[in-house]
Amino acid sequence: MTSHIQPGMRKISSLLYDGILSKQDWYDGIATFSEAVGGLNFHQLTVDVRQGSVLESIASEHNEEAVENYDRHYALIDERVPIAMQLGQGQVMLDHEHFSDRHMSRSALYADCLAPQGMKYTMGLMLRVEGSVQQYLGFMRAKDQAHFSQRERDFASQLMPDLIRAARLRAHASDLAQQAALGLTALAALPQGIALVDAQCRIQYANPTAERMFASAGALVVQYGQLSCHDESTKARLQSTVAAACTRQGTGMAGTFHSGPGLNSLVITVMPVNTQHLLAASHQSPLALLILRKPTAPGDLDPHVIAEILGLSPVETRLALSLEAGKTVKDFAESEKISWHTARTHIRNLLRKSGCHRQLELVALLQSLRLG
Repeated sequence: MTSHIQPGMRKISSLLYDGILSKQDWYDGIATFSEAVGGLNFHQLTVDVRQGSVLESIASEHNEEAVENYDRHYALIDERVPIAMQLGQGQVMLDHEHFSDRHMSRSALYADCLAPQGMKYTMGLMLRVEGSVQQYLGFMRAKDQAHFSQRERDFASQLMPDLIRAARLRAHASDLAQQAALGLTALAALPQGIALVDAQCRIQYANPTAERMFASAGALVVQYGQLSCHDESTKARLQSTVAAACTRQGTGMAGTFHSGPGLNSLVITVMPVNTQHLLAASHQSPLALLILRKPTAPGDLDPHVIAEILGLSPVETRLALSLEAGKTVKDFAESEKISWHTARTHIRNLLRKSGCHRQLELVALLQSLRLG
């Protein structure tokens, strides 16, 4: 173990915080931690104990044959697991305090699984407990080394506040990244152009439809990441409308105008982004949401987009649009020439797939997709 505890601890903490967004830095931080406490290797495991599923597994060694052997023959009889599962967040377990050397010499796990791989003693830590999710970190020592001591426990305990905080932030950052990916996928499917700009019309995000609109030889133009218009009067209108929407007090005003005459004209709707919204909180300056569409674009919802977003069958899509248009399930049954029982089955499937509990919720959901 290193004799320079504090400098080593600062290095590990720095790597762990960098690891919130970087997988490699997180791995390096845990690896440096393992080295500091004299570990031969490490294994971090995140599980949902209610679902009985492994959410993440990070190990310093990737011996697939050894892992398969452990899973098949020893996982269910691993005497360390019940003790580890009882740990509170931030607590440390040293296995020699629970099992004697005599027990280890007679244990199938220690004698037949760990010893042939050159391992013996374990130090386990509980990094995170959030609902049914638990995150463990374990270090193993070579079998010819002494067990983990109070010195290593103290080192781990001193590092624990930073380790817990970094692990929690890393998990939340991962959740946000997954939510952002889902949101971007939905935005990419929209037939309208969607863009986020600051008060100077600098583009922070644009969906594929908006990118195509910007790339076409139309009224809008992008220069060095800034949205503008060829026509000076329309340019001034765009700038003033965006500026009116971007206010720090959260009192921004919305506006709609045409980008100019001709076939390439667009209807531009400018809306303020709520200052409490995640998009606004992640930027130092206020933002405005731009919705771009062709003046001749139909106002009705595109059935293909609705089916794609909600995962509906053709008949379910027709039913959804019928309800959104103010028709009843009975009206739909008559128009489709199907029985009332069949129509009710379709509405149940439609509500289940859309995540709605009532028809009113479904109608509200569809109306929220009528951008522009």
